[in-house]
Amino acid sequence: MKGDAGSEAVEPLQRRLARERKARREAESIAERVTSELYTSSLELVRLNGELTGANTELQALNQAMRDFVAVASHDLRSPLTSVVGASTLLSKRWSDLQDDKRGELLDMIERQARHVSRMVEDLLTVSRIEAGQLDTHKAVLRLREEIEDIIGDFGQPAPEITLGAIEYAVMADPDHLRRIMVNYVGNAMKYGSPPIEIAADVKDGWVEIRVKDHGQGVPEDFVPRLFGKFARGDGSHGGTGLGLSIVQGLARANGGDTWYEPNDPQGSCFAVRLPLVAA
Repeated sequence: MKGDAGSEAVEPLQRRLARERKARREAESIAERVTSELYTSSLELVRLNGELTGANTELQALNQAMRDFVAVASHDLRSPLTSVVGASTLLSKRWSDLQDDKRGELLDMIERQARHVSRMVEDLLTVSRIEAGQLDTHKAVLRLREEIEDIIGDFGQPAPEITLGAIEYAVMADPDHLRRIMVNYVGNAMKYGSPPIEIAADVKDGWVEIRVKDHGQGVPEDFVPRLFGKFARGDGSHGGTGLGLSIVQGLARANGGDTWYEPNDPQGSCFAVRLPLVAA
């Protein structure tokens, strides 16, 4: 009888110990799971903090670029508008006193400055349409040699300034957009680079890659990542509002292509645009 009583006393103790062991294992499992989740959460917080820091840095850079743009745009708008107001006032008040050649000079100046303001406003409107995804494209089959020769003719430069390589291809693009892209590239090469300026194209994976090369000093390496950004301007020596290349990239992408920069070998700049190839 005594043995039976002892067994009965041991069984509750064993069950209690078993429950305690089970509870301890469950607590350890929960602790491990919570620790793992906390570690994962901490890694996610580190990642998000890094992204937030990067976003803040980009936002600060964009804000600074916008402030720079507002300053430049204000100056670039104020100067021609001041000239237009001054010239028009002079013509209005002293028309009969001015010689014909002086009147002509003032009218020519008013036209030039008005065109300058019009181009700036058009750039701003184009950027706005690109950002809103509302840029209209009217694509057509364009033969590069015909299009580029026509564009070069607008610059009125002697033939030795610009050489054409292999451009016997056709692309699918909006003709006005292609013209604006090439006018920007060629104009920049003529303004900031050194001759000869070379225009060539080749085909790669269903794309036509058009390159405009010059033999100037090239783009500073630290500025290259910002070349196609909005409001991007160099050290100030080139002037401008910094919208040209941003617009070029927006136009290329609206036509299914893209743009990029690469150094010219052995010296100079090379600006490229990729557009869809149209098979012969």
